[in-house]
Amino acid sequence: MGCSPSRTSENGRTQGYDWSRKIRYFPYTSTKNADTDIAGLMSHINNDKISRVSFYTTPLDKTQWTNLILYHAYIVFYTETSDGKFWWSLEKNGDALILQMSRNIEDVRDKLEGEERIRKRVSIIPAVFDWRPAVKMRDRSSRKFRDLYDDLIDDTDQLNIKFKYSDEKSKKFARIVFLKLAGSKEYRFMSP
Repeated sequence: MGCSPSRTSENGRTQGYDWSRKIRYFPYTSTKNADTDIAGLMSHINNDKISRVSFYTTPLDKTQWTNLILYHAYIVFYTETSDGKFWWSLEKNGDALILQMSRNIEDVRDKLEGEERIRKRVSIIPAVFDWRPAVKMRDRSSRKFRDLYDDLIDDTDQLNIKFKYSDEKSKKFARIVFLKLAGSKEYRFMSP
């Protein structure tokens, strides 16, 4: 269900407004068997408990001079189960909700569907212009993964809310998810 033409970035991912009303799942521990991966995902959704949540940001593109106001936002959370410990990222982009899972935080924090996230490096002043994924907020959580899934699909109907860059949907979506998972229910940005 699109609402206007989409744009394609250098890495081939859609950046426009062709909202698909789908959740794309990208497990870094993939068996390369979609049925097994989806069965595994449903097991995590039904059984995992979330213990930590973080709000991350990255630049929108490589040409940005500042990321104080304009940025892409996403959530990284951590679960522990009898099968082990897992890191997850959840975000909204131009065409879908993206859910990633790995045993390594770097996979979900620093990559999007297997490719490095947008990053800008300017060697003149690296401390100012090396824009890596930056954590803006952190909190503990005691929510169940199932509760998050139900909140997003049933309660807030996120699959039917179209993505528009002008509405800053990635920020709004990340804020909704963070507040649902955060133990303190506070939205406070961390200082750099």
